Amino acid sequence: MIQFKHYLLFILIGGLPLFLVSCSGDKVANEPAAEISETPPSISGDSGGKLVIHLSDKEKGELKIETAKVSSNVQNYSLLAPGVVFPASGHVSIISTPIDGRISAVMVREGELIRQGQELFKIESLVFGNLVAEYLQAIAEEKFQTTRLERMKQLVEQTISSKSELDRAMSDYQRATAASIAAFAKLKAIGVPNHEIEALKSAEKIDPTLKIHAPISGSLDQRMVELGQSVNALEKLGRIIDLKKVLIRGYLSPEDARFIVAGDSVKITRRENENDRLTSVVTSVNPGLDEDNRSVVVNIEVNSSNGWPKPGENVRLEISTSSLGEVFAVPLKAVTYDGNRAVVFVQKDGNTFEKRFIEIAEIRDQFAIVSGGMQADEELAVSQVFSLKALSRYELIAE
Repeated sequence: MIQFKHYLLFILIGGLPLFLVSCSGDKVANEPAAEISETPPSISGDSGGKLVIHLSDKEKGELKIETAKVSSNVQNYSLLAPGVVFPASGHVSIISTPIDGRISAVMVREGELIRQGQELFKIESLVFGNLVAEYLQAIAEEKFQTTRLERMKQLVEQTISSKSELDRAMSDYQRATAASIAAFAKLKAIGVPNHEIEALKSAEKIDPTLKIHAPISGSLDQRMVELGQSVNALEKLGRIIDLKKVLIRGYLSPEDARFIVAGDSVKITRRENENDRLTSVVTSVNPGLDEDNRSVVVNIEVNSSNGWPKPGENVRLEISTSSLGEVFAVPLKAVTYDGNRAVVFVQKDGNTFEKRFIEIAEIRDQFAIVSGGMQADEELAVSQVFSLKALSRYELIAE
């Protein structure tokens, strides 16, 4: 209707001079009117207020608009982050002395491969000697009370002793048993293995030397004491690291970390040489920010390859997200702007496109992460976007 009014107005304005000239008797040469080759595209608004552009078959053939399907999961969406290598949980052990004493033997060197249960240090300790003596006394007392209880039972059966004497013997036996168990537990608490505790029963004399054993297999990373050095209880003697598995901590900004979840795949490379590469997954994501650098820490456990990576080394992480929840990946070339608002053109059918405002949560690589305004499997125009934008403004230009 608007086009018809514009056309009628053009006829009236253009025909008025001809009418005046003809009335005055002047001869005006008749010039052929310019032929309109085609009509502009039809633009309409649906009941929901959405702007829809209808293209003719000729316009469709000239523009050759390419489209791409919206995906609800992001393919090849990756984040780069720095990482630092640490010993993995369960693959590192701090060796410490459980009692006061003096280092009487050092049986390993730094960097040496050791096996679980191997003797590392010997500590001469008066405290340990007293614990051994206490255990042997408890064992002897338990043995005596056991024999006494059996003899008292026989006497009571023969009515030679009273029932109260049997109860007293039973009470003494239970106290001796409890003391024996407690003495055994004290030795276990300072790291004495079962076979060494059992060997104490047959020893002719008390040896006040405590043997420190390796709790895990690995390499002695640090040795913190020397032969003859006096040590106090809980003082560190060394550290063992098993390099078969390491922990890598990656540091991400809070904006990037919100997309990362446990299970996302990770590529690990050297910072100076990307040829060395390992793959793993995100083990966990720390809920709070790291106090030192105000970053979110992601934890990645990985099996090392040929001794790489080593604790203390800096690596490069490429984290690929496996799920971003209710968001969509839109190619950046499909996005334009109307003022400050992001716009895409959604294909409704072969010749029809809808102008759609969207909400962009994040822009990464060649994708815009859209959190509102899109639906899965919709087709978007990824070429001639500015032509569609111009056509969508045709009505405003005409007015």
